[in-house]
Amino acid sequence: MGLSTNRRRCYIECPHVTRRGSSVAGKQKGFLTSRSSRFFKLTGLTTRVSSSYTGQRLKEMFLGADRKADARTATHIRNAERIVRTLGELKGAVMKVGQAASIQADLLPKEFGEILATLQHSAPPMEFELIEAQIRSEFGKDPDALFARFDREPFASASVGQVHRARLADGTEVVVKVQYPGVEDNIDGDLKNLKSLIGLGSIIGYRRQDLDETFEEIRDRLVEELDYTREMENLLAFRERFRDDPRVLVPGVFPPYCSRRVLTLEYLPGDPLEALLAPPYTQEDRNRFGRLLFELYLHQVFRLGLLHADPHPGNFAFRRDGRMVFYDFGCLKRIPPHIQEGGRDILRAALRNDYRGIDVALLRLGSRDPRKEAPPPDFYRRYVEVFKELAVPGVPYDFRASRIHERLMELAPLGFSKMLHFKPSRDLIFIGRVIGGHYGNLRHMRASAPWLDLLEPYLEE
Repeated sequence: MGLSTNRRRCYIECPHVTRRGSSVAGKQKGFLTSRSSRFFKLTGLTTRVSSSYTGQRLKEMFLGADRKADARTATHIRNAERIVRTLGELKGAVMKVGQAASIQADLLPKEFGEILATLQHSAPPMEFELIEAQIRSEFGKDPDALFARFDREPFASASVGQVHRARLADGTEVVVKVQYPGVEDNIDGDLKNLKSLIGLGSIIGYRRQDLDETFEEIRDRLVEELDYTREMENLLAFRERFRDDPRVLVPGVFPPYCSRRVLTLEYLPGDPLEALLAPPYTQEDRNRFGRLLFELYLHQVFRLGLLHADPHPGNFAFRRDGRMVFYDFGCLKRIPPHIQEGGRDILRAALRNDYRGIDVALLRLGSRDPRKEAPPPDFYRRYVEVFKELAVPGVPYDFRASRIHERLMELAPLGFSKMLHFKPSRDLIFIGRVIGGHYGNLRHMRASAPWLDLLEPYLEE
């Protein structure tokens, strides 16, 4: 059965899919591999964006209110398009960082966020000759010799590789994920470029050691994502954990056709998240899938200790029979027991308005700097009040109307005033990424449910 354009986007690693006819036209002939050339490409982008906003502010001094708003919108659109185009060309770690930011589109100007969201599916594909050469280097055979059929046109193109439809000799339909040549060699350079470019140490004020640990955690996960044998093991582990859950589908894997840079999986289609917003799906379906998503992640964090840590909506698909498909297992995060219990302690304390308890739990988790005194209780109270609006026993909360992200933005000055009391914890980076990403997914899904009632059983253990 053929896929619609939307369904194609959601099959595998589709946070980053590029459809034919997208705004990024043509195929790339190669991967920009020199650290210096990639650095200058990034600095050039930063300079253009910064200059654009500086010029915009100067212009606004001479414009009326209506023309100011129009000019600001045009500047947001122009800069978002620059970012999407440049990161799409660079691919690799810098594109992954951009995609992570794009999931948080609610925190950006509307026009900017809408275009940045296209970064999720706007990587120009590589020429087939490069993909063919990569398969030949991994297996010693051309794709046509390995598979009964191998489509030359990519099914999806991504930040670190692209996906092609294929068929095995026994007739099994599969998808083959092939890593771009040269991506692996650029992780360290990309992360060093990002650190140099944004100057985190001087701007934010964290200790260099804390920032180094944060970037080390990001690097470790990226290295894991580029080892497709590791992803195959992750997928098999996840599949085993959910083998008895009829609500969850995980693609099968074909080890003889897998290597460090090539991964061959069962073709397992489903409908993308945005399909839930239109018939034949109903509000009841959206609520059911929202509950399922919420419960599956509580189960992963608090019971399995194994977290599917890429919350991008393209990594999931949905079926009319109520089942949910998981894709892309490059980033699985193991959660040790002390992190599980620390998370429970924070949530329990918040529900009791125990602000001292929150501080103690953050200290144990390594997220509060013990050299600094505890922030006043009112600091924690104001943040707890934001989240408590969705934590009312027995009362459904509609994520469609949620303004939690706006209230958090309003608290940004308060957060900055106490920033040095906290420090990044490498154990919590990807958990935070999942929470933020799925907040956006539940909003987009327009799901409603009594979320506190779903959470409480996991806090009692």
